[in-house]
Amino acid sequence: MAEIHKIIVDSDTAGDDAAALILAARSKTVEILGVTVAAGNVSLEQAALNSMAALELAGCDAPVYLGATAPLSGEEKECFSVYGKDGMGEADIVHPKGKPREKHAVDFILETVRANPGEVEIVALGPVTNLALAIQKDRETMCKVKRIWSMGTAGFGPGNATPVAEFNVYKDAPAYKIMLELGVPVTILGLDMDDEPTWHDEKKLEEMKEGSEAQRFIATATRKLLEFKKGNGIAAVDLPDAVAMACICWPDFVEETTQCYGSCITEPGETYGMVIFYREGFTYDSMPKIGKCNVSVVSKAKKSEFVDRLNAVFKS
Repeated sequence: MAEIHKIIVDSDTAGDDAAALILAARSKTVEILGVTVAAGNVSLEQAALNSMAALELAGCDAPVYLGATAPLSGEEKECFSVYGKDGMGEADIVHPKGKPREKHAVDFILETVRANPGEVEIVALGPVTNLALAIQKDRETMCKVKRIWSMGTAGFGPGNATPVAEFNVYKDAPAYKIMLELGVPVTILGLDMDDEPTWHDEKKLEEMKEGSEAQRFIATATRKLLEFKKGNGIAAVDLPDAVAMACICWPDFVEETTQCYGSCITEPGETYGMVIFYREGFTYDSMPKIGKCNVSVVSKAKKSEFVDRLNAVFKS
C-alpha cells in the first residue's frame, strides 16, 4: 500500500500551481491538511482566490490561509506574471464560493506541525516566505517537519528569472536560505526537470479545451503563458509545480535523486537568487570536502509519462 503523505501546500497560486493542487486533491497518496499562500506570481488575495477555485473544482474542501504579502526584507524583486494579471489567463474563470480562514498562514503551519510532529510534509510551490517566517517564529517546531518538497532553484540547469536564478528563489532568496539551513530533509525539483517531455504543446492544449472541466480550466489558465512562450519560440506550456507535485503523488515517478549541499546566494548582484549545488562524492579543486549535504535534488524522473498521466487525473 502506498504511503499517505500529510501535506501543507505553500503556494503563490497561478496556473501551474492550480494544476498541482488539482493533482494533489485527486491523489490517493496525499492528504491536503491546508493550503497557505504568499504573494509571488500574483497578489496574496488573488493567490487565495486561485487556490480556492482549483480546490473547489477538484472537489476538495481543504482550508486556505493568507500569509506573507511581501518578501522578508520588504523589498520587492520585480517580475511580471507570465500567467496574466490574475495568474489564471485573464479569462474570468476564478469564482470560488469559499473564503480564506481567519488564522494567519504561519500560525496554521506551526499549529499543524505541533499537532502532528514528524508527520507533516510541506510542499513549497512559490516563494518560501511563509516557511521562513515560521522558522523565525518557532524553529524548534519547524524542525519537526517530516520533509519539505521544493519546486525551486534551476536544478542543474539555467534559471528563468535570470540566467542563473529561478523565479521562486529570486522573489525571496533570504527566505530560501533560511529554509535550506533549517536541517530537515529537503527534496528539490528544479527547472531542469521540467523540460520538453513534460510540456503541454499547443495541440494538446487545444484538445484539453474540449475535455473535462479540469482540463478546460487548466488550458484556459495557461493561455497567457502560451502567448509568452510563443514569444520565445516555444509553442508549449510548462507546469513545473505540477511536475513537483507528481514527485509526491506518484511513488514511481522519481527515478533518481542527487545528494548535495545547496547554498543560496543572497548578496545583491547578477547571481542573486542562484542556488549552487555541491554534489556529494565529487571533489572540487578548491574544496576537497564540502561538508554535510542538506538537499536531495531530483535528477531523473519518468518525464515522458507526465503529460498523459496528468491528463488522466484531470479526466477523472
